[in-house]
Amino acid sequence: MNPFHHSKNRQCGFTLIELVMIIVIIGILAATVYVRWPVGMEEDAAANEFRRALRYAQHKAMTRQFTNNTAAWGITVNANASYTVQRIGGGELAEQTYVNRCLTSENPPPCEIPLAGGPVYFNGIGEPLNAAGNPIAGTTIFTIGAPPNTRNITISPVTGYVN
Repeated sequence: MNPFHHSKNRQCGFTLIELVMIIVIIGILAATVYVRWPVGMEEDAAANEFRRALRYAQHKAMTRQFTNNTAAWGITVNANASYTVQRIGGGELAEQTYVNRCLTSENPPPCEIPLAGGPVYFNGIGEPLNAAGNPIAGTTIFTIGAPPNTRNITISPVTGYVN
């Protein structure tokens, strides 16, 4: 009589306890990844693009035929959440890529990422001006995105520093 006769007929596989433990471990890993998954990356990219456009408008004001505050360059935010780089009063527009531009790849509007604030213009030394061509005394704030993923872009008075 063979005492190990049942070992030849034993089926291979996982027990129920082993399967439950694997499912629990996968669940814990999935929860950890979900908590650490980055959010707001589109808003970060949009904020960086808008900072670049503000600095471009400031650069245009400082280098292109600035004679007085009526020749200032700046950005206006349109009702459809797009923006336009232009001279104060809308007399001259920047290149076509900066007219009615959205903060995402979807151009023309409607835009996916909301944009609010402005308008702001810059004089020949980079100071921020309002739509009437007067210096802005306080900080100018543009808001990009919707809660909870909003990003604020600020322009400092006097210096025109875009942050």
